[in-house]
Amino acid sequence: MTGASGFLGSALVRRLVSEHAVVGALSRTMGRLSESAGEGFEFLQCDLSDAQVTARMMAAFDPEIVFHFAAHPDGGETFSHAQKCIQANTLMTLNALEAFRLVSGELFVYGDSCKVYGNCDVPYLEAMPAQPISSYAIAKSAGWQLCDLYSRVHNLSTVSIRPTMIYGPRQSFNLISFVVDCVLDGKREVVLDGGSQTRDPLYVDDAMNAFVSAAGLGSKLSRRVVNIGGGNERSVLQLAELLLEIMDADLRVVEAPCRTRPTETKRSYCDNHECREMLSWQPHVSLREGLTRTIQYLLQSRGRSLHLSARAAGASAD
Repeated sequence: MTGASGFLGSALVRRLVSEHAVVGALSRTMGRLSESAGEGFEFLQCDLSDAQVTARMMAAFDPEIVFHFAAHPDGGETFSHAQKCIQANTLMTLNALEAFRLVSGELFVYGDSCKVYGNCDVPYLEAMPAQPISSYAIAKSAGWQLCDLYSRVHNLSTVSIRPTMIYGPRQSFNLISFVVDCVLDGKREVVLDGGSQTRDPLYVDDAMNAFVSAAGLGSKLSRRVVNIGGGNERSVLQLAELLLEIMDADLRVVEAPCRTRPTETKRSYCDNHECREMLSWQPHVSLREGLTRTIQYLLQSRGRSLHLSARAAGASAD
């Protein structure tokens, strides 16, 4: 697994270790692995930008399946950001593919992103063309095209898992942590970057179930794109208001359209009917329950406690 120390990688390491899989966790640093994954995996320190080192590490572990999560995250558009996206999300993907080809592995699972669709109509469907509107999305789209190239030229089985916004405990800064911090810092209002744009939050445990299901099907999904989502399209404004409701906090939410990034996706939603057919998968953690779990983790990690609404307490106990 590449990018094993990140939010998604470490979550999948925990999941696979719990099922007694033999896991090689490839990353430059231990990162979240040291705090959350426990034991039962082999840490492979490697910088994927070095093709020779990547090939050597891949050969040493000789994996049957690779989950490729290594990536530079989305962010504000600058030349430096675009460079990092191309380096991490395209060139490092190429190095990982070549290293995996050399060990004759069975399946390369590409951790993709629904952001490659840009402002296409929703819900997302496999047949939709990519229309990326940011350097991050351009690089992720190119990474999948390299995967498809390796499938056609080298007969390497590859599959794209293309999720909407994955969230949950141990994640870095995002809308959820921003709202929580506004409450803990005693702010009177939550000022959003935009607010009308929609997101389809997918709880991390449900996302990991989809990745594991795809891996279990092996070459049957080769060259396929599997879109997955929480199945709940909400505006950023609605999500912020729901978070405050769960936290029983009386803050005003302010939309700021002038602060919306030019690369912002306007709508994001996956109804999951295709992935139900391909993976026999659907999300099980409700939005309220997932947000409650995430809020509780954030409060604990900040050494704070807060009264949650009665409905939130009931959701967390399910």
